[in-house]
Amino acid sequence: MKKIFLALVVWLALISSAYPQHTVTGTVVSESDGQPIPGVSIVEKGVNNGTVTDTNGNYSIAVQSGNAVLVYSFVWMENKEVPVDGRSKINISMITKGVDVDDVVTTALGIPREKKSLGYAVAGVGSNYFSIIKETNPVNSLAGRIAGVSITPGSFGPGSNSCVIIRGRSSLTGSNEPLYVVDGIPMDQSSVFSLVDYGSGMADINPDDIASISVLKGPNAAALYGSRAANGVIMITTKQGSARKGIGVTFSSNTTFENPMLLPDYQNEYGQGTHGVIPSTVDLLKQSGGSWGPKMDGSSQLYYTGENHPYSPQPDNVKDFFDTGSTFINTLALTGGREKVKMRFSFTNTSKNLTIPNSRVDKNYFNLRSSARLTNKLTIDARATYLEQYDKNFQGSGPEGLMSSLFNIPRNVDINDYKNYQEPTTFSSVGATTQNSNPYWTTFHDRYDARKDRFLGFVKVRYDIASWLSAYARIGTDATNMNIETVNQYGNWNYPTGKFNYLESQIQETNADFLFLAKKGLTPRISLSAAIGGNAMQQSFRGHEISGEDFLVPEAAPFLSASVLHPGFYPLEKKKINSLYGTASLSFNYWLYLDVSARNDWSSTLPENGWSYLYPAISTSILLNNLLELKNSIMNYSKVRLSWAKTGNATPPFQLYNTYGASGISGSYLGEITMSRDSIKMNPSLKPEQVSSLEVGCELHFFDNRLYTDVSYYDMKSKNLSLDVPVSPSTGYKLMRENTGEIRNRGVEVTLGAVPVRNRKLTWDIAMNFAMNKNKVSQLAPGVDRYVFSEADNGDVIVAATVGGGIGDIYGTTMSRTDDGRLIVNADGLPQVSNKKIYLGSYQPKWTGGVSNTFTYRNFRLDLLIDGCYGGKVYSGLDAQMDAAGTSKRTLQYRDGGVVVDGVVNTGTVENPIWETNSLPISAQQYWGTVSGIASEYVYDRTNIRLREFSLIWNVPVNMLNNSLVKGASLGLIGRNLFFLYKKIDNFDPESIYTSSSCSQGVVFYPLPTTRSLGVYLNLKF
Repeated sequence: MKKIFLALVVWLALISSAYPQHTVTGTVVSESDGQPIPGVSIVEKGVNNGTVTDTNGNYSIAVQSGNAVLVYSFVWMENKEVPVDGRSKINISMITKGVDVDDVVTTALGIPREKKSLGYAVAGVGSNYFSIIKETNPVNSLAGRIAGVSITPGSFGPGSNSCVIIRGRSSLTGSNEPLYVVDGIPMDQSSVFSLVDYGSGMADINPDDIASISVLKGPNAAALYGSRAANGVIMITTKQGSARKGIGVTFSSNTTFENPMLLPDYQNEYGQGTHGVIPSTVDLLKQSGGSWGPKMDGSSQLYYTGENHPYSPQPDNVKDFFDTGSTFINTLALTGGREKVKMRFSFTNTSKNLTIPNSRVDKNYFNLRSSARLTNKLTIDARATYLEQYDKNFQGSGPEGLMSSLFNIPRNVDINDYKNYQEPTTFSSVGATTQNSNPYWTTFHDRYDARKDRFLGFVKVRYDIASWLSAYARIGTDATNMNIETVNQYGNWNYPTGKFNYLESQIQETNADFLFLAKKGLTPRISLSAAIGGNAMQQSFRGHEISGEDFLVPEAAPFLSASVLHPGFYPLEKKKINSLYGTASLSFNYWLYLDVSARNDWSSTLPENGWSYLYPAISTSILLNNLLELKNSIMNYSKVRLSWAKTGNATPPFQLYNTYGASGISGSYLGEITMSRDSIKMNPSLKPEQVSSLEVGCELHFFDNRLYTDVSYYDMKSKNLSLDVPVSPSTGYKLMRENTGEIRNRGVEVTLGAVPVRNRKLTWDIAMNFAMNKNKVSQLAPGVDRYVFSEADNGDVIVAATVGGGIGDIYGTTMSRTDDGRLIVNADGLPQVSNKKIYLGSYQPKWTGGVSNTFTYRNFRLDLLIDGCYGGKVYSGLDAQMDAAGTSKRTLQYRDGGVVVDGVVNTGTVENPIWETNSLPISAQQYWGTVSGIASEYVYDRTNIRLREFSLIWNVPVNMLNNSLVKGASLGLIGRNLFFLYKKIDNFDPESIYTSSSCSQGVVFYPLPTTRSLGVYLNLKF
């Protein structure tokens, strides 16, 4: 590593050079009023050399040559580049600006386009949003910033997969995630099959290497990606080298500290026991499990250790389990080059101690980007990125996870006593109950470890054939090796004799593509831009899984100790897609733009006679100000746009014919490997899912671009949905895969921005976004009106797609009632649970939105991001289990004297009921034990508003650094997920999801607590 670093420094030194210095002085004023502007940045182009104007707008800078070029920049002013040309005094006037309507954005296939020419919605985000408040999964930094883009951070801890949905869900069984493209190369987003979410895709991108992100919303913007574009595309452009004199060195550091943002609210009056008493033996005490004993009074009572112990509340026994987490992200970047050769090398180390004891994540990123103009026509560009990641004790969630053990600890148990988690003679787990394991056993004795190695890279060669015609060829790959080790040690609560599982996987995607690009003026008023190209994509997945159980020697290595070894499981999947595509854009007189595009995919996962599919798109953009020659000081820009497109949702391998798999973790027969097939009959005539989308929109800018709005309406229809339909058992199968069903997403997106204050000292920039999506299932299969894709482990609730409803409809049990609405009580005095699950709401919010504010005062910048959602429901298995265990605050009801349920009892028959008022009392433990199994009592509103991000940055004036090696410095305070401004849920974060690998929402069971982070940011340039 040292040799590589030294070689890079030497290489950068060879392409750098030094020049004699020349001093330039001057004054910078505003062109509108002639007033001097303090704080203007003046930088010598290509060199880490600069200064800022003083309070009177004056400056002085020593440049390296009389032929240097100075770049003048200031917030909300047009940048200026001025050649020195040997002058010693240069006075400058700067022009104010608002939102730049001539912004260039990256579109599909990496083609840069002027935003005003686009007939569809594209949103862009700059590098500051990723490099200041750094997220372990950078996609989380987009949350609340872009209308129509819903981002739910993973509930399995930092770096786990986040759920990203653009303009609603379009598939029931396929992916609803967008395609990720890094520097033109698609990125694999697969998750390794595991009980723990170790992250994938965007979680493996270094935030310090991101230059910008473009979000292509839905099929209209992403049609050129064909069968992978149904859910939109997130395009990442990484940082490159720059022409400069000398070696540019940048050091960036983030240090943050994390604590749980929200923990359940517990009762602290009653301790361990049952029906108001403390059992007389340790065994009976542990079997009682919950906090249903008498009131805690501090008296000496039997404790789970067998000794007597003060029977006193432990209000912080859950809170005290968690550590203060810490995250250290340090990046060193070297840049250098001349006009023809440029390079950037970066190294980033991320070290994260989680709030869960003995859990951590370590990442090392190595990134090299280099480009060279070999001749006047030939250019080569390349990038190589390597990531090594180590996860120690990365926990999952759910009823058997760590949180279930922690959240149900009796209220009188001191968490510190749990640190003695193993019985020394039997090696078994020690805890207060027989219903849950000891959380310290899980974190210190069991193992949930992983290692990931990932390489991403490409080589691109471009040739300028003529002034109006160029072509490039590119090849890129994304390869991941993953090793996961899970060991439940001998004595584990779920697996008393021990169990282990080793998983090794290799995932790779390689893309080779070419593209011809042409841009030519046909007449003085008409110009044409066109591109035609092709792509060959190949994906592969190889895995190896082996497991065992029944350890003979408790403390030995699992491989050596396991008396039962299951045969290895070796999955293998491959997929290829070959594509041809083309696009053409015609502009007329600077007011009309017309785009047409088409892509044809040939997919290996589809039947041979139907593997070819065409995906067309057409769009137009009309600039009304140019068309109508409107010139006024109020509305200075107006545009309407219209687009239509059809794309697909990629079909995974092995969907045409049934295959047989060797027995793996499911075991063998008499020591011999067995073969089995799925109960679903595959379909040799399967078609890809298709999504068609119509979009209209308008963009308006007012008051010299200081007020702007962007409004979009879309109507997306998904058909040919891949769905498993019930078939007759006589076929030998339970289900058959069919193309059937239709989903419709309609929605509105609004972006509104303004610059309310802009003067010499202070600038205030505000941006708001709002989105509303209506998801409706128009049809499923004949005779099928509901498709269940998620179910709570207790069986009380399901999340489904229903005809006439939408994806995310929640159905669950409820209390039975008579025809006139009276509650039915059983003969034992307990509420009667209905046999039929009823509709309890949808997890889909009615709308989502965000507001960002940026205040710039001299060299200080304050950023605040607030976001939230309105509506949507979620079932809390957490609250239900806390009620069953007697640990929640609401179980304080009925503790003294029990309760007579207000309802009626049937003293007649089922056919001829006779309803009489219930008079039978029951205990609080009986009541809440029954109610906890009634789903309707635990459905909550997800509405919430939070302060998502905060940063206060001081850019150190360059003139304060003139006599130091440091050429630029920034430092400040940063925070993320700081607090809720409003919420309707008490015990958990409304963003919690149950299964991040499939983005299943609507059900929460023991999520890892969301963390609040606060810290400092430092950036130094040398």
